[in-house]
Amino acid sequence: MPQSAPSNDPLRPPPPRRVGWLVAVLLIVALAVLGYANRGRLQQWTQAWMGHTAAVPTAASAPAKTSSAAAAPSSAPQPAASVAPVASAPLQLPASTASLPALHHSDATVLQELGALLGKPGLAWLVPRHLILHFVATVDNLTRQTVPQQVWPVHPVPGVLRTTGQGVDLAIAPDNARRYAPYVQMLTAISPQRAAQLYVQLYPLCEQAWRELGHPKSAFNDRLLAVIANLLQAPEPQGAVLLRQPKVLYTYADPALEAAPAGQKILMRMGLENERAVKDWLRQFRQDLRAQMQPAATAPSPAQ
Repeated sequence: MPQSAPSNDPLRPPPPRRVGWLVAVLLIVALAVLGYANRGRLQQWTQAWMGHTAAVPTAASAPAKTSSAAAAPSSAPQPAASVAPVASAPLQLPASTASLPALHHSDATVLQELGALLGKPGLAWLVPRHLILHFVATVDNLTRQTVPQQVWPVHPVPGVLRTTGQGVDLAIAPDNARRYAPYVQMLTAISPQRAAQLYVQLYPLCEQAWRELGHPKSAFNDRLLAVIANLLQAPEPQGAVLLRQPKVLYTYADPALEAAPAGQKILMRMGLENERAVKDWLRQFRQDLRAQMQPAATAPSPAQ
């Protein structure tokens, strides 16, 4: 089928731009990329940390061919997809957290630790500001319809969404998956056990960020495990993934795919082979993380 003109990647919220954080969301965790259903509150919180007012992309200001599967977030609150709570024991944390900096000044330490895990090429993908805060926010929003651009912890995937066909035959082109291959290759080259160890090492910072996002009575680790479980339930479309473009935005032709949360759409956008590779990594990461958890542990707080 003839290939349509290049379009801005419609199906992209932060991840990958998140395979990091869905590589680095789930590199600090690693791959996975926000405890507020109200994006306005999240935007205000982000602006306070960033020290400036960020422009909020809207459908009207977005480039011409984008997709509702990953379009710029709207100003309306986004409901979270139904995610069953995951009961978990508190994490078994390192004996001492004396080396952990204050959350507000943790970027240098986090970058150093991630550098040992990812190497310089991986660090080049990260937005090196407020990494823990943005990581925690991104993880939480993966089960929502959009992830606010202000909290993406990684830079956009290069290139544009590649499509093929026209009209009722409009679909994501098979070679679109190549854009995500370097991210997936980096993720799968990382030891899930090492990634889990780094996450546990930095967990007191993650928990503090989670509390500051408005969740004083729940544990971020429970939310992370619930989000991973949701990602592993992502559909695995076989064959051509058909699109529609009723106006400016692309949408999935299949209503079930269109209704999927942002994190699942990220995985589907990568192509079937990449999606399955990421899921395999996440399963092993979850297993390694659970191996480091024990009952009755109390998480110490980082320096204030």
